[in-house]
Amino acid sequence: MPLSPSLAASRSRSDAGWLFAVSFRPHFIGASALAAAAVPLWTWIFLTGVSEVAGMPATAWHAHEMVFGFLPAVMAGYLVSSTPNWSGRLPASGWPLAALFALWLAGRIVPLVSPAAIAVATDAGFPLAVAAVLLREARVKAPRQSRHGLMLFPVLAAAAVAHRLLAADPQAAAMLARVGVAVAVLLISAVGGRLVPSLTRNALAGRGAERVPEPYGRYDVLVLAAIFPALAAWAVAPDHPASAVLMGAGALLQAARLARWRGWLVRQADVAALHAGYAWVVIGTALAALAADPLGSVPPDAALHAFTAGAIGCMTMAVMARLGATRGTGARASARLGTAALALVNAAAGARVAAPLVDGAFVELLGTASVLWACAWGLFVAAQLGPRFRRRPRSIS
Repeated sequence: MPLSPSLAASRSRSDAGWLFAVSFRPHFIGASALAAAAVPLWTWIFLTGVSEVAGMPATAWHAHEMVFGFLPAVMAGYLVSSTPNWSGRLPASGWPLAALFALWLAGRIVPLVSPAAIAVATDAGFPLAVAAVLLREARVKAPRQSRHGLMLFPVLAAAAVAHRLLAADPQAAAMLARVGVAVAVLLISAVGGRLVPSLTRNALAGRGAERVPEPYGRYDVLVLAAIFPALAAWAVAPDHPASAVLMGAGALLQAARLARWRGWLVRQADVAALHAGYAWVVIGTALAALAADPLGSVPPDAALHAFTAGAIGCMTMAVMARLGATRGTGARASARLGTAALALVNAAAGARVAAPLVDGAFVELLGTASVLWACAWGLFVAAQLGPRFRRRPRSIS
C-alpha cells in the first residue's frame, strides 16, 4: 500500500536526519557558518596581499561569496520554509532538501578547485534549483511571495554567472555586486516594511501601549516607489549627481518610515533587532547620497558596508532568529546566544562602516570588525545547533 504524502515526507525527514528535518535549518546554518568563516578569511587575504582566490581577484571573490553565496542561502531558507503559507503543501525537507543544500555547498567549494566552466555552472545551479522549487509550488497556487521568488532567483543566477565571468574587470564586477546588494536592500524595504511594524504592533499591544505603528499603507508604497530608482541609480552610477539626489530623498523617506514604527518603545530584543537592521538601511542610503557628486564627503566604501555588513547582516540575522532558527524545545540558552550575536553583528557593522571614515585607523577597525563579525556569526551558529545537542530530561519510570 503506497504511503500518504505526509507519511512519506515524515519518513524522508527521519532518514535524512536532524539537519534536513526543517526547511530553513540547513540554509540558515550554512549561511551563518559561511559568514563566520569568509569574512575573517577575507581580512587575512587582504592584509597579506593574496591577489586571487578561486580564479577571481580576491576582492571580487569576497563580494561574490557574500552577495551570491550568503544572501541566496538566507533568501532560500526563508522562502522555502514559507511554502505552507502559500500552497498548503508541506515544506521541503528530507532528501530533497539535502540535495538543494548540496547544490549551495557545491557553489562554495567547487570553484576553489575546478575550471572556470564548472565554477560558472555551480554558481547558477542553486538559485535555479530554488526557482524550480518555487515554480512547483506556484503551479498549485500562485501567491505573491512565490512570484517574487520566481523572479528573484533567476536574476541572482544570471548576476552570479556574470559576476564570475567579468570578475577581471573591476568596474563591471563592482557594479554587478552593487546590483545584488541593491536587490537585497529593496527586498528588506519591501518585506521589512510589513514585518517590522506588524511585529512591533503586536509587541506594543501586548504591553497595553496606546499608540502603535500604522499598518502598511500609502506611505509605504511611496517609499518603495522612491527607493527603487534610487537603488538602481546607485548600483549603476554611485557617484553620479542623480544618485545623490535620489538616495538623499530616499534616506529622508526611509528615516520617517522607521520613526513611524516607534521602535524606541520596544522591549523585546528580537523585535528591537529588526528596527536596528532597518536603521542600517537609512544609514546606508544617507551615506550613499553623501558619497556621490557633488558632495563626495564620505568614501563609497562606507555606504556599501552600511548596506552589506549593516542592513543585510543585521536584518538577515534578526529575521532568521525571529523565524525560529534559535527557537525550539529548551532553547532558552540558544535565545540568549542569539541576542548576544545580534548585539555583536551591529557592533561589527559599526566598526566596518567607521573604518574608511576614521583617518589612520582603517586596518585596526577592519580587524576589529572582522573579529566581532566572526564572533557574532559563530555564536549564531552555536545558537542554532544548541537544541540539537542539549540533553533531554530523562523520563521517570
